[in-house]
Amino acid sequence: MTVSHLFPNKMAVTMVPFWFSLILSIIGTNAAGEFSILYSPDSLSFNGQSKVLESTLKEVFSASCGLSVEENSEWNGLSIIDPFNTPEAVVEVYIDGVSSLGSAAGLKSKTFPLTVDEYEPDTYDELKHRIKQRFTNGGNKLVNFNLNNPEDLATYSDVFGEIAVPKVTKQSLQHLKYTVEEDVQFLYELAVLKAITQKIESGVVSADNIIDIYNFRFRSLHALSDFHGPNSLQTKEAKKLLGEALQDLTKAFVKAYDGSALVTAVTTDVAHTRRAVRSLPDRVELKNSTEDDGYSADYAAIFNIILWFGVVFAFTLVAIVYALMDMDPGRDSIIYRMTSTRMKKDN
Repeated sequence: MTVSHLFPNKMAVTMVPFWFSLILSIIGTNAAGEFSILYSPDSLSFNGQSKVLESTLKEVFSASCGLSVEENSEWNGLSIIDPFNTPEAVVEVYIDGVSSLGSAAGLKSKTFPLTVDEYEPDTYDELKHRIKQRFTNGGNKLVNFNLNNPEDLATYSDVFGEIAVPKVTKQSLQHLKYTVEEDVQFLYELAVLKAITQKIESGVVSADNIIDIYNFRFRSLHALSDFHGPNSLQTKEAKKLLGEALQDLTKAFVKAYDGSALVTAVTTDVAHTRRAVRSLPDRVELKNSTEDDGYSADYAAIFNIILWFGVVFAFTLVAIVYALMDMDPGRDSIIYRMTSTRMKKDN
């Protein structure tokens, strides 16, 4: 795929985008992740092992299902074999807080290293926008499901049908415990994912010649991994259970769409590094207040350049003036001595 102190309040507002950009660059440097292809139809070919930017995923998905691509990309991991039979469904399971599911999950997938370059990916929102532009009559299934939010069960009941809030039933577990809150939260999200899989298997969704998007957000593995440790037996068991659930979800979507589905998983540990920026004010509010005051996003940088250049220039000028005031013309001035010698020769 080639696909200053004079304006303290304003300065406080406009400095935030600068620091926010700096923090984003730090996140992009330290965070890691993976982009895994759980299933792709014959019309697509994913190959190579080159890194993919998280901000590029929306372009990858858009190109995969025949939507317009708005940004060129140097990533060459995707080849479109048959542009006339692109997938009708794009499925992304976004897993917070871990850089990789690894071999513990037991997934058979094509995996690419992921470079995190966004604070919060806008993949779903951008795909939704592009689909609405193309399919003006609607009818597309546009799902952005947060698995730890019970309200989403009702929100998307028109897609999956009525799903009761799953109860975490006891099952045969080796290391996870029902007395540990982090474990229970993970098992709850897992139960929601399995309930959705069962609904899909029952035939609530099917191919309809228009593009559908499903985005599932799995958050609890982050807390579980932090609590027990990333290499703990509990984390490994959790990854295995999640891997099995992802396999079942993949099979359900592939069957529902007669193989015309692209099913992926994205893992990223950016949740660990973004804690430092949670105390920052809301980005949108800051941006709007800056624009309302008539200042651009570059105001802070330009203001600081001019301010500190002025301060340095003023102190340099004062130092030069004081040096000239203390100068002894008879000893220090080359110009004075040369002029004085010339005058004596003329006499």
